Amino acid sequence: MPNTLVQAAAEGMPLTMPQISRRILLGGFAATAGGVVATAIPLTTPSAIAAHAAVADPLLHAISAFRAGMADYNANAPQDDPGANAYSLISWKPPHAVLANWTAPATTRAGAMAALRLAVDEEETGDSPLVGPMMRAVLAYLEQEGAL
Repeated sequence: MPNTLVQAAAEGMPLTMPQISRRILLGGFAATAGGVVATAIPLTTPSAIAAHAAVADPLLHAISAFRAGMADYNANAPQDDPGANAYSLISWKPPHAVLANWTAPATTRAGAMAALRLAVDEEETGDSPLVGPMMRAVLAYLEQEGAL
């Protein structure tokens, strides 16, 4: 699934959330280093609730894809500049572009927290185009939450 999103973004195709079956959604998820694996955790456990939030919030999914892409790049990018630049095009740049152009509010508290953490991390590294969109996503979530 993540490879499909990265490939689609690299080819300039719009990104969409993957279709999630009812069985997977109700079964919960357990995140692994290689992706997402379905498990039989009832949705009443804290880990199942957190996993469900990852499915329900596309911003949380996009942030996870970006962080995974950065980890992949840091672990596997070639040492030469042309190779590193080429590897960035298939690792972290596609999900970075998605986040840099993000306009929707976070839909869960977990998504808002992840966006705020990312904004803080990016602000510490310097002039990042992710800070503004992530802060706006959090603000929009909090404003909606206050209206409930």
